[in-house]
Amino acid sequence: RPEVRALAKLLAGPEAAALRQAKARTLTARSDVPLPPGDELLAAFAEQAEVATPMPTAPAMRATWEPANRAIKAFLRGELDAAAATEGARKRFDDVRRPPPPPANPTPLLVVVGIGLLYLAYSMVRAARSGELRSNLKRSLPAYRYITHAVITVGLLVIVPLVVGAATSLWAGRPETGHYVGLANFVDILTARGGPLLATGSFYLVLLVTLLWTISNVVMHLALGVSLGLILSRPTMKLRGLYRVLLIIPWAVPNYVTALSWKGMFHRQFGAVTGVIEWMNATFGTSVEPIAWFAHFSTAFTANLATNIWLGFPFMMVVTLGALTGVPSDVLEAAEVDGATRWQRMWRVTLPIIRPTLLPAVVLGAIWTFNMFNVVFLVSGGEPDGTTDILVSEAYRWAFTREAQYGYAAAYAVLIFLMLFTVTRIGEWRAKVKEERELAAAKAAQAASGGAH
Repeated sequence: RPEVRALAKLLAGPEAAALRQAKARTLTARSDVPLPPGDELLAAFAEQAEVATPMPTAPAMRATWEPANRAIKAFLRGELDAAAATEGARKRFDDVRRPPPPPANPTPLLVVVGIGLLYLAYSMVRAARSGELRSNLKRSLPAYRYITHAVITVGLLVIVPLVVGAATSLWAGRPETGHYVGLANFVDILTARGGPLLATGSFYLVLLVTLLWTISNVVMHLALGVSLGLILSRPTMKLRGLYRVLLIIPWAVPNYVTALSWKGMFHRQFGAVTGVIEWMNATFGTSVEPIAWFAHFSTAFTANLATNIWLGFPFMMVVTLGALTGVPSDVLEAAEVDGATRWQRMWRVTLPIIRPTLLPAVVLGAIWTFNMFNVVFLVSGGEPDGTTDILVSEAYRWAFTREAQYGYAAAYAVLIFLMLFTVTRIGEWRAKVKEERELAAAKAAQAASGGAH
């Protein structure tokens, strides 16, 4: 269309190029447009453009951005020289671009699925012939009508994506050219793609960082939440309602908004933390240098941790406040009459009573933190060199920044699900065993007391 052609000609013309160079200070591809006088930044870019090698426009070059970005940052931080940084980027590029695993024979999978379906059909037929299924359905049919819509919704939103994700993990390659590879993706992940088990970006190193991230956050969430809950539950405290509302705000704000706000506060030049440091230097005569928060693992991890602690402690505080309403006042009064101090009443009476309520909250908090993608991705972005990435952010990179390897990313997701499911089931089993032991001990004590009488 003539209008589109005229617009494209205008945007690519010398007037538009001169405007971009003068206003946006962005170097353009037109060498016939002079640079703004006195602009040293554009002059440096123009000097580089004269000796630089043009980057090919092949689709494979998309895989160069992440390795090149990490190599440049490692060189600027002084961690590597130019040759070592370039060699590391080349190895990462080759690793991402290596051919997918060869096609596998789907027969074993089909046999397993077939056996499972046959067993399911056999169980249903056996139940139908026994008459129990028919009587149970007839008796429970009104209840089933009430939950049908919920079952369908959960099936569409939870079960179907879970099954599709698990099936995707058995494939490799791009969606239009993918092929079945069986468990090859899982083998690649668990063998660190043939490299050192604790190399940067390997499954095991990322898992260690994820565990450190989860444990640190849950401990801090629990400590702050329970402490604030105990403080705000005191009846003698003034303005309790106001404090509760204010302390819930971090939980009410969307986490991506909070993450971007904290990322801005940690900016080395313009962040609020740097502003506080400069104020201290000016006020007290100190000479503290601004911190490059995302240049080292310890500081980048601390930045992520501080952000997520701010997001997570209100949940534990609210749960604690709710649990404290169930603590019998006569029990606390009896402990006080017996001479227990406030500290002893908290540790020996209050915390044991609210522990059953806190345990599910701790499990939920651990699962949420284990998969807290927004904070890691938006605050540190995995810097430096991907060392602060957790499993879910590493899976994201394989899906969207490394040649769209959805099968490999889905294998990561399946492993995350299996780990969380296993840990949760073990926790439930241990809690059940402990409850049974306590019940048995109580019955034994009751029997002994009855025998004595």
